[in-house]
Amino acid sequence: MIKPRFVVGPPGTGKTHTFLLEKYREFFKKYDPDKIILISHTNTAVNEILNAAMDVPEIKERGYRRKFFEDRICTIHHYCKKKLEKKEVFNEQDNEDFKNLCRLHIAFAYSKYGSDVYRDHSFFKFIKAAYGHNRTLEEHWHHPTTDRMEYSPYNLTQLQELKTVYEKYKDDNNLNDFADMITKYNEKKIESDIQVLMVDEAQDTNRPQIEAVFKMAKNVKDGHFYMIGDPDQTIFEWAGSDAEYFHKASANPWHELTEGKRCGAAINKFCKQTIAPIWKHYGYTRTWLPAPGIQGNIFPLPDLRPSLSLKKLLDKIKNTNQTFIFAYRGKPSDKRIKQFFHDYGIEYAHITSSAHVSLKELKCHDEWPSFTEGAPKSLKQIKDFWDYLGSRAIVFGKGTFKFEDWIIKDYTIDELIEKKLIKPDAKLVKHFDLLRKRAKGHDVKQHDKRMLYIRKVLKNGFDFDGKIRIKYGSIHKIKGTTFDNVVGDLSLFRNKREPLFVELRLKYTMFSRGIYDVWVLRSETGKELGRHGTI
Repeated sequence: MIKPRFVVGPPGTGKTHTFLLEKYREFFKKYDPDKIILISHTNTAVNEILNAAMDVPEIKERGYRRKFFEDRICTIHHYCKKKLEKKEVFNEQDNEDFKNLCRLHIAFAYSKYGSDVYRDHSFFKFIKAAYGHNRTLEEHWHHPTTDRMEYSPYNLTQLQELKTVYEKYKDDNNLNDFADMITKYNEKKIESDIQVLMVDEAQDTNRPQIEAVFKMAKNVKDGHFYMIGDPDQTIFEWAGSDAEYFHKASANPWHELTEGKRCGAAINKFCKQTIAPIWKHYGYTRTWLPAPGIQGNIFPLPDLRPSLSLKKLLDKIKNTNQTFIFAYRGKPSDKRIKQFFHDYGIEYAHITSSAHVSLKELKCHDEWPSFTEGAPKSLKQIKDFWDYLGSRAIVFGKGTFKFEDWIIKDYTIDELIEKKLIKPDAKLVKHFDLLRKRAKGHDVKQHDKRMLYIRKVLKNGFDFDGKIRIKYGSIHKIKGTTFDNVVGDLSLFRNKREPLFVELRLKYTMFSRGIYDVWVLRSETGKELGRHGTI
């Protein structure tokens, strides 16, 4: 079996954007791009690589489009799926399948976070963890490292029963889930024609995925198979990634990266202090230099109520164009972070999705006052108004008006009143939120809360030409990203103590996303990430 070349490096040392892309560029000149496969662990990381790859001069010159690379620079699940029979995916982003399962078996509705939340449901967390560790459900349930409270309110018998229902549903509806993609790829007789294989974030692959990777590399020549990563960022152990394996495999790496290109001196020092017990345990010290010319700061943040540290944070958010990531271990930490955004009128987005309030919606609120005062607005803007205005503004029966025969030009509110589309009284209402219909599924309280938040955002002077600079997400979701600043929530909501090294890796990964400043947000539970674990 061919041995991979292990390439290791601490956060921000150029594993992906320097080494990996340079190697990809080198092989791109020599081989058929169809036979060069670059695998990464998450969609977030893949998108970053794809974006960078499209700027490679050789790719631009040869006229390749992004679509071509999406099957060749991708997640391992995506690659395996393309090699299997065509099936739809049981996708955590689409709850329809999950709702159908609830109808088949009411026990699926029992979740800590509500019946319509697939990705946080105890059953799916359990089968993912069992699969990642290559264990049967019974083996995983009884394993000494398993925290059975994580899978409440179910016992083993109930979980096995749900598994039977789940598998039958997939078979009946011709569906694969993400575990199926790997398992079936490993079982299928496939002769790989890959000439170059590079695995980014290799430390996060679980046992079945490692098997799939080596199957892909079966016919790769020596020196054409690379595994790139950082064992100290192994944060998917719950899903089966093996920190011990990668620590040993990378003890004498083929190549080690040392020059920091991201973290300034303050973050670099803070993260090295965090991970030091793991380095001591494995008997090595990584050389990790800070990014040149950047100092930065570490600020303690007692909570998200007024304080000197919070004032510094708010000043920086308001008065710079820098980016911020608010990171946390898991739910329900996201609730206090989102409440903070709402309290201070900060526009934000989850790391995996679009803005909490769309640009279109904000612009309607911003443009309406001048529209009532006689300023002409484009036909597009008027159509956008129509998507949100309710019966207080729109003449009865005109709510679905399409403006199909209208000339593309600017119109005043008086013209719309004359055409009996808008009620004359609407011209007297300067605040768009007073004329809006409620969003589907929102009650009065939710609607009012959203309108108050939008007012705060606009009062703060929202930049309509800029990108959303403030995002939030769990440590597992933000891995592979870079932000100017990090606000890290140390809260833990786990009942069972876990290995300290698990928590240190999470803390190390979270704060090393930053370039300049870090705000260390104190735990609100009394159990703190990096202190609560056991050796």
